[in-house]
Amino acid sequence: MHLKPDPRFLAITAHDLRGAVGVLDGAMKELTRDISSDRPDAAKLSLMMSRSTQRLLLIADRLSVLAKLTDSEELELSERGDVTPLVKEAANRSFSAHGRRALRLRFEGGPAPAVFHGQALAGAVAELTALVCSFSQAEVSICIAGSASATRITFISDNATEGVQRTLRDRTGTTQAGAGIALAAAVVERHHGQLELSKLDGSSASLSIVLPVAT
Repeated sequence: MHLKPDPRFLAITAHDLRGAVGVLDGAMKELTRDISSDRPDAAKLSLMMSRSTQRLLLIADRLSVLAKLTDSEELELSERGDVTPLVKEAANRSFSAHGRRALRLRFEGGPAPAVFHGQALAGAVAELTALVCSFSQAEVSICIAGSASATRITFISDNATEGVQRTLRDRTGTTQAGAGIALAAAVVERHHGQLELSKLDGSSASLSIVLPVAT
């Protein structure tokens, strides 16, 4: 018998997780506040702990988005305007948690108008940023572009190996990458848009969120 998860349970779990992580984050900052610059190992450990708490908060955000998607077939697209600030904030948060040392994040373009659900769209952006960070080698670029017909948010990696191409095509896998693409695709579908898989150009690969322009 297939049981549909209760969205209230998902939302409560997300809330409890945020609370627990907040306590851990505060304790960690207190314990590491006086680490001196001549203790590189301790500073490295502090950074690892900080990134781990940020990842846990992103997992809580994912649960909140899943609660929204489970609760209704339709999201209330109550926000209207330029998506650029939302995309930059969500991508920067995800990059801080998932970006490796020496990996750069670069933004291009904007403004780009759309009608959207802020929390859900931010969750999709965070998932795709994390995905692209996982296989990029030196740089991740996010291009935000608006036209007369659509707003496009494109995540560009400097890596286009066969493994990357398989990852971008996989919407059903049980891996973290497959789950991230599946969640982003569900969010974009509820926005009456589409998720476009990469068209390769040289050594780069891309994945785009395409949303209808606000009317």
